[in-house]
Amino acid sequence: MYNIIPVSFQETMTLALGNVAAQLGGFLPKLLGALLLLILGAAIARWFKTITVKLLEMLRLSKGLKETPVEAFLKHAEVGKIEEVVGTAMYWVAMLVVLYATVSILGLEAISIVLNGILSYIPNVVSAVLILFFGVLLAGLVESLVKGALHSISGKSARLFGKVGSYLIVIISVMAAVAELNIAAQFISTLFIGFVSMLALAFGLA
Repeated sequence: MYNIIPVSFQETMTLALGNVAAQLGGFLPKLLGALLLLILGAAIARWFKTITVKLLEMLRLSKGLKETPVEAFLKHAEVGKIEEVVGTAMYWVAMLVVLYATVSILGLEAISIVLNGILSYIPNVVSAVLILFFGVLLAGLVESLVKGALHSISGKSARLFGKVGSYLIVIISVMAAVAELNIAAQFISTLFIGFVSMLALAFGLA
């Protein structure tokens, strides 16, 4: 009668340990595979950053952006050369992909959903950055063209209209970039229509 409890307890512990061992046996290969993927992925991401920076340096991107609003922005922001900025961005994009694959191997569905949402949103961010980038370049070009065209008439007017044209391009670029990010899209659309209508009315009165 007194041997029933010890035997039952031993069987219970044996069964529990067996379940734990089975779960660990199934999880450990996943964990090792995830760690290996994370290590290799981090190395590939660093290599990808190095290749990107060297490629942009070969293309002399910094030299092409010299004396442009982009160079002034990077200088004031103290983020380094444009090649390093782009390389770092590409590194983190690659690391997000690696992290997504890692948590997928481990079966962490909640984190996978979050990372998948971030990865799906990256194209919008890239598009917005490109819109701002080319918008700033275009703003500088428009300012130079307006100043050159009106300088023979009036130096002050040339500078004024050059700045106005530059700011208009920047404002439109910012609106387009924010709309690309799907942030208050309806508000930006209404604001843009009102802005264009205001400009049309101003030019009409002028």
